[in-house]
Amino acid sequence: MAKTLLRSLQTVGSGIRTGWLLLGVTLILIIVCEAGLRLALTTWDWLVERQPLTEHKINRSAPVDSALGDADYSVEWKREYSKAFDEVRRHVWQPYVYWRHAPYRSGYLNVDQNGLRATWNPPTRDGTDDPPPVRVFTFGGSTMWGWGARDDHTIASYLSKLLHEQGYRAEVTNYGQLGYVTTQEVIALLRCIQRGEVPDIVLFYDGINDVVSSYFNDEAGLSITEAVRRAEFRLSWRPKQLARIYGRRFPIENLWGFHRLATGLQRRPRPQAAPPPPSDDALVRQTVRMYEANLTLVESLGRSYGFDPLFYWQPVIFSKRHRSPYEQYWAERLLFIEQTPNMEQMYDAIYRRIQRSQALNSRPHFHDIGTLFHDLKEPHYRDFGPISRSGNRLIAAAMVNDVIGLIEQRRAGAEEKRVR
Repeated sequence: MAKTLLRSLQTVGSGIRTGWLLLGVTLILIIVCEAGLRLALTTWDWLVERQPLTEHKINRSAPVDSALGDADYSVEWKREYSKAFDEVRRHVWQPYVYWRHAPYRSGYLNVDQNGLRATWNPPTRDGTDDPPPVRVFTFGGSTMWGWGARDDHTIASYLSKLLHEQGYRAEVTNYGQLGYVTTQEVIALLRCIQRGEVPDIVLFYDGINDVVSSYFNDEAGLSITEAVRRAEFRLSWRPKQLARIYGRRFPIENLWGFHRLATGLQRRPRPQAAPPPPSDDALVRQTVRMYEANLTLVESLGRSYGFDPLFYWQPVIFSKRHRSPYEQYWAERLLFIEQTPNMEQMYDAIYRRIQRSQALNSRPHFHDIGTLFHDLKEPHYRDFGPISRSGNRLIAAAMVNDVIGLIEQRRAGAEEKRVR
C-alpha cells in the first residue's frame, strides 16, 4: 500500500515537473519570439518613418524635398528629440480638462511640475526698479505646445523673444497641450483664475483640433478623446467590461509584437471609419457657434478680472496652395492612409464660415490667420499644423504687434488712473 502511494506521488511529481518544464520552455519561446518581433517591427517602423524624407514620391516627376527648408525633422538632433517626444507624451490626470503632460527633462524638450512646456523668457535683473513684466498666457493644442520644436523655438518662445527684441518686458507661459480644444483651454484658464493666477494678456491659438473633434464626435465642443472618457466612466462598477478591456490591452501592451503580427503589421490600430459628410451644414454651424461662445466667455472673464484676450484662428495644411512634395505626402496621408476622406471638406466648410462670421470678425481681438502660409512655397507642415522653426516664428510675428498694442493700451490706462 505504501509503495503504491509512493509510486503515485512520484508519478504526480513527475507530471508536475514535466508541466513546469513545458510551461517554462513555452514562456522562453514566447519571450524570444516577442523580442525578435519587436526588433523586426521597430526596424520596419524606422524605415517607414524615413520613407517620406528619402524615398517617397507623390508622383514620378516630383522628388521629395531634400532639405525640407528648416523643418525640424531633417536635422541631426531629430533622433534624440523624437525619443524625448515619445516619452513626454505620457499624461497625468487633470481635473475638468482630463489630462496634462507629466514632468519631463531633456536637452530639447522640458515640462515642469505643473505640466507646462518650458518657454524662453529674458533673465530677470536683480536689484533694479523695473516694473514687473507683463504676464502673457498662451493656450492652444499641439502647435502652440510646440510639437516638433525645441523649447526655445515654440510659438510662445518666439513671441517672448520678439517682445524682448522690441524692448518689452514680458513673461510668457505656455499652457498649450497636445489635443486640447478651445473649450478645454477656457476651462484651464478658469482654473488658473480660481488659483489666483491672473494674466495681463491671454492668447488663444485654435482651429485644427476643434474641427477634428467635431469630425469624429459628430458634435461640436467635445474633447477629441470624449469617446474614451465615456467608455472609462465608472469602469470598476462594470467588471465584465473591465475584464474585456484589460483582456484587449494585455496583448497590445505586453505582447505588441505578436499583436501587430496578428493584426496585419499596421503601425497603429485601425482608426474608426470616417463619418459620412453631413447632409447639411448643421455641424459646421454648431462648431463655429461653439467657438464664438467660448470667445464671449473669455472676454467676459477679462472684463471681470482685468486681463485682455487675443484669439487666433490657425492655418491648416489643407489651406496651403503651394504644398511641397513632402507636405503633399502628409495631406494625402491624413485623408486616405488615416481613412478620413471627408476631413478636407469639413475643414474647408468650417474655415469658410469662420471667414464669413460677422460675430467673429467684428471683434477687435479676433484674428483669422488661416491663410498665413497660403502662398508660401517653403515646407512648413508635417501633419495638420505648421511645425518648422520659421513657421513658428512667422506665427509669433503675426501676433506680436497685437500684444504690443495691448501692452501700450494697458500702460496708457494705468497712467490715466495715476494722473487722476
